[in-house]
Amino acid sequence: MQRWKNILFNITFFFNCLLLFVVLFYSSLAVPAWVQVIGRMHPLLIHFPIVLLILYILWNIWLSKKFSPSENLQLTSDLLLLVAALSASVTALMGLLLSKENGYDADALNLHKWSGVSIALISFIWYLVRNTLHRLKVASVITSVAVLILLFVTGDLGADITHGQDYLLAPVLPETKPQQVALEDAVVFTNMVQPVLQSKCISCHNSKKAKGELLMETTAQLLKGGKDGPIWDTAQPDLSLLLKRIHMPETEKKHMPPIGKPQLTDEEKQILYFWIKTGASFTTKVTDLQPNDTLRLLAGNIFKTSTEEVYDFDAANENTIEKLNNNNRVLAPIALESPALAVDFYNSPNYNQQALKELLEVKEQLVSMNLSHMPVKDEDLTLVAQFTNLRKLNLSFTMITGKNLAVFNKMPLLKELSLAGTSIAANDLQPLATLPKLKSVFIWNTTITDKDSAALKKISTAIRFEKGFRSDTIVLKLTPPILQNEELVIVNAQKLKLKHYVNGTSIRYTLDGSDPDSLSSPVYDTNVVLTKNGLLKAKAFKPGWISSDITQTYFYKSTYTPDSVILLTPPDAQYKGDGGKTLSDHVKSELNFRNGKWLGYHGTQMQAQLSFGNPVKVESVTLSSMIDIGGYIFPPVSIEVWGGDDPKKLKLLKRITPEQPQKSEPGYLKGFDCTFTPTTVKYIKVTATAVSKLPLWHPGKGDKGWFFADEIFVN
Repeated sequence: MQRWKNILFNITFFFNCLLLFVVLFYSSLAVPAWVQVIGRMHPLLIHFPIVLLILYILWNIWLSKKFSPSENLQLTSDLLLLVAALSASVTALMGLLLSKENGYDADALNLHKWSGVSIALISFIWYLVRNTLHRLKVASVITSVAVLILLFVTGDLGADITHGQDYLLAPVLPETKPQQVALEDAVVFTNMVQPVLQSKCISCHNSKKAKGELLMETTAQLLKGGKDGPIWDTAQPDLSLLLKRIHMPETEKKHMPPIGKPQLTDEEKQILYFWIKTGASFTTKVTDLQPNDTLRLLAGNIFKTSTEEVYDFDAANENTIEKLNNNNRVLAPIALESPALAVDFYNSPNYNQQALKELLEVKEQLVSMNLSHMPVKDEDLTLVAQFTNLRKLNLSFTMITGKNLAVFNKMPLLKELSLAGTSIAANDLQPLATLPKLKSVFIWNTTITDKDSAALKKISTAIRFEKGFRSDTIVLKLTPPILQNEELVIVNAQKLKLKHYVNGTSIRYTLDGSDPDSLSSPVYDTNVVLTKNGLLKAKAFKPGWISSDITQTYFYKSTYTPDSVILLTPPDAQYKGDGGKTLSDHVKSELNFRNGKWLGYHGTQMQAQLSFGNPVKVESVTLSSMIDIGGYIFPPVSIEVWGGDDPKKLKLLKRITPEQPQKSEPGYLKGFDCTFTPTTVKYIKVTATAVSKLPLWHPGKGDKGWFFADEIFVN
């Protein structure tokens, strides 16, 4: 034991001397690549000195209670401290080597560096004076507490550099909740994009740790990019560096966030993609987007509109609601388990003021009242105004004249008022300007015209007066035809099913991949039958309307289904589908290579052998694939079809060389047809060779390409 103790002491002494040397000449230190590998072992060894020093402190406290510890106990204590000092010096040395790599904040790194070096030196000095300290109990305790505090501070500084600020104390610190923003106030970047970057990217791309020289804390830093240049390209979003990295397989070295870190959800990936695709604006508000815009739809799942309120009153008694409900008046909660009520009136001949007075029992809970088409008169409005919690009031097509709207100043929460179809005039709306929360007033089908717009603006700029649509010159565009066929694989002949919801619309189609036109393309009817491979394109036409966009879908014909499919070369472990069954189950997949229905090959060759119980006469084989340039998924460089009666003596039936993309384009599904002289076979082997090097125009130039397949169709 004494011999090993001496050896460990000499080694520890050597490493502390080396540590001091590196610290003194740190500024002029150049670290070659092979030494960087040693430095990167710092995170692997960091826990050893922490654990050993804490163990020694606990051991030392227990040992100090003994009046005369045995020689073995004292020797064990010495060895524990010596090993702790050795591991601390080695870990600190590796940390210094690691710190010479780029991407770390100098100030944050400097504090961590000196605290780590201090632990190593103090541990060794502690060992040298251990016997003296053991006799001085107070000094021993002070040293133990000081080392514990230094360990905590050093660990916290290291965690801040690696994982972000306050990583160590985050679970016990008050949670900082993002400010709730209404949909009307939300900015796409600030309230949708930036939270994704903050939660999934900032920990590696901040002022303390800038991996790839990329900082993502400010808009200027985002626009600047990192050492690989800008991180997005709005002209070609699929080829943006940011999107490319997050869509790479997690096992890829360049995948972001790195494996082991929280990964982006599908919704977060969509937010980033469509933000870049729509121009990567830092100022666009959600409400500036079109209603059918994907980002606008995603925002609907994230933000509440200003109309979504928290009601702080108690729910009405259920017996009261049941009593007030009848054939002419229906009360119901506006949402499940909400205390707020809405009332709708029916059967106008049975309406009277008493029907309104009875509702005063639940006036606190009523937030929406629909009196549309009821014979409500001006004098009834005084009674309506007693429902001070109303947010929505519908008086459209009633008998009011607008002379008594001033009574609504008792309704401070009113947000939406419908006066459509009444005899009100523009001047009658002036009292509405006093309502603090009123946002929308519907006045279509009244005497108010576009000429009164200036007068309406003078009433209030905060209120939106909806006058309705008054144009007979707008030409509308038809929506695309709807394909109702559920099966895209044609085993037996099936009818083509197309539909359009606009009456009088004609649908023209093609099955050869050409675009349909309004003159020469055949008109669809219910007698069209699909019998072979083909790319369907359909378009809707109607006089006086703009023709629709094209609906397109590829149909695959499969006459023979193999008894078995054997994969002679294994697919990538991440994309192995259901093995050989994937190619013969007649289940067509979609543009999502992660859904478990694809076979993926990375720069290698797919070889699949199809076996038939009885010989079949084949004349074509179609390989169904996917192309996704942004995802590094390209057509194969070659496809070969082999056939025969003996799997060991197959002859080449067809070889094709698919055309390779020359630029970035949206993802699509593609069937590669191989036709040849009819041949009777029992075995078919299909090979498809993935791109070994991506082209120079692609951001991943030189990398291996991917090839994905989901079906093989025979005849």
